[in-house]
Amino acid sequence: MVFTLALWFMFFAISASPMSLRDRNLDDWPYVFKDNGLPKQSPVDICTKYAQRRYLPFLRYFGYWSFEKAVVNITNTGHTVNVKLVNNSEDIPFITGGPLFDSKYEFEQMHFHWGKHDFGSEHKVNGHQYAMEVHIVHYKKEYGTFENAQNYYDGLCVVGFFGEISTKNNREMENFITDLRHLIQPNSNIIRNFKEEFSWIKKTALKQHYYTYPGSLTTSPFTECVIWIVFTKPIKISRKQLMEFRKLHSSHKGVLINENDRELQSFNNRTILYGY
Repeated sequence: MVFTLALWFMFFAISASPMSLRDRNLDDWPYVFKDNGLPKQSPVDICTKYAQRRYLPFLRYFGYWSFEKAVVNITNTGHTVNVKLVNNSEDIPFITGGPLFDSKYEFEQMHFHWGKHDFGSEHKVNGHQYAMEVHIVHYKKEYGTFENAQNYYDGLCVVGFFGEISTKNNREMENFITDLRHLIQPNSNIIRNFKEEFSWIKKTALKQHYYTYPGSLTTSPFTECVIWIVFTKPIKISRKQLMEFRKLHSSHKGVLINENDRELQSFNNRTILYGY
């Protein structure tokens, strides 16, 4: 038991040190990185029977539901609904723990993926596609900026939450869903308090059951620098609420944003863990 713990901490110490994309040659992610020369693109179909169970530290959130001054700009980018901190926001939420261990990853932005019908999530689980998917994007604080962090294999962490169709409206989402009417046209935006607008994520985020694997951004430039954390428990959303996303106009000749998910990518024998 003592030897196992010592080995575990040794792996962590190696993985925690900064390493550029050019220098990857380690093994057994996330404790250390594995470079087998194969693409590590996202999203993927998460096959649960291949997930290795690991007891990981709790994933901890700082500021998401406690910083009163975390103000965000919510924008229809013409491709998705994007959420970023306003420039004068005094508090920057961050996460630590889980497969990140003691490293701090600061909030960069949040965005949404949805489809034409009841299936619009980017990731699948055992072939099942959910109605939508929420991505909260972070970068490793020690790398200084979001742009610079993309040069490192562990530079970014994206926390993903599935949205599952429910027969009832999710009352906790009502403020956000109602505010989508202000975002009908591309480049339209509104300013809101993060805590008040997105408290509906909290219950699922605190469940501490998730899949984690090394992957990439799902939009250009598709950089393979992401620690993915995809939660197992979905957030409930009604068809009526989901329909509000489909009323938003894209930047492509005003066509509605009816689907904005990237196609599945090959998993290529990567390590995937089930954290609990």
